Amino acid sequence: MKGKYLRHPMQTAKAAKAALMLRFSVWKFARHGKRRFRGDPRYDLQNVTEGFRPRLNDSKDDAILKRISAAYCAAARQQESAPLPYAVTERRQRLRQGSLAPFIAALLAQDLDALGRMYRNFYRDACSTGIVGLPSGISKTYFGGTIKDMYRHFYLSHVLYRLDYWKSQTNGRFTVQELRGPGVGNPFGLVIDGTHICVGSEYAHYCAQRVAGELEPGSATIAEIEGGFGGMAYYLLRDRQNTTYIDFDAPESVALASYYLMKAFPALRFFLYGEGTLTQDAIAQADVVMLPTFAFATMPAASADLTFTSYGMAELSSAAMVEHLKEICRITRKGLLLIGNQRVGEMVSETIRTNHDPFKLTNTCLSGWHSHKVSGAGVGGAAGRAASTAFEQSYSRSS
Repeated sequence: MKGKYLRHPMQTAKAAKAALMLRFSVWKFARHGKRRFRGDPRYDLQNVTEGFRPRLNDSKDDAILKRISAAYCAAARQQESAPLPYAVTERRQRLRQGSLAPFIAALLAQDLDALGRMYRNFYRDACSTGIVGLPSGISKTYFGGTIKDMYRHFYLSHVLYRLDYWKSQTNGRFTVQELRGPGVGNPFGLVIDGTHICVGSEYAHYCAQRVAGELEPGSATIAEIEGGFGGMAYYLLRDRQNTTYIDFDAPESVALASYYLMKAFPALRFFLYGEGTLTQDAIAQADVVMLPTFAFATMPAASADLTFTSYGMAELSSAAMVEHLKEICRITRKGLLLIGNQRVGEMVSETIRTNHDPFKLTNTCLSGWHSHKVSGAGVGGAAGRAASTAFEQSYSRSS
């Protein structure tokens, strides 16, 4: 008991110091943003207030929720006997035992009322922990009522930097109206020119355009590893006709993404895990296929034209990386598009070379999406920029 009380003041002091440093970083970047965007008509703090206004939809989704919870239960049963490379990571296990525990309990119990409450508010609910980027990790500051000016300046500067980078990376081909989302999940973000821009939508839209740019005209099937709540998939399916989308992710993430996409595209045909045998014909009959990652091994060969991942293999061990790339090579007909940090890029290239996988690197470019310039961190200097350096790598299947 004595040791417990001795540790408590130290832990409190450490937490207080971290909170103080975070507050200083926010203040520093907020001040920088005010200077950087002085005179910009978009720089209006009311745009932040309006962007965080609740947009909750209370519609009943029982039919969707029944399918999703049944698919989750089937995946949860199978996960226990999944091969080692697809075992639950330590980070995912901590999430399951922590913030995701009520969400998982509702899925397993098929408690549709509880699921509905969480899903309809998922942008602001703990069920999206690790998927939706809450601003600066201080959600209470933004969701607790009136947002203080310092935090409004911070978030507004953060988003404007990213919007400018999005515009440069897409060569100015799109207006902010193209970033409009389906409004599912009580999203928060920024309002510009009457358009609600959800958090992260500029990056999701950019990824969708990158994926589309890797494809030839006509029908195509795209597999994504760890698609989050379905942000990239939404823009891809919205803007590219004759596209079939397949998502591989942790069962909890697949459940959330299934809800988001099924609500956004009620007319599309969805195939969820456990709803039938995963055959080439089943994939051809669906517009969207939602699967746990361990279902990789049951996918028909050459069933996707392109496999895409954005930081989806960042936590894989060397053995798991080998297994994932083996399955990617087996199911992918044409190419692989990878966005990730330098370590992952090097691991992928080395694994492909060592195992003589039938892919060759055709293009590599630096990605500035996670640098201090557009992330809103505003701190870290050269070391921070180096740590956040990311690459976009395109691989094509060699003959």
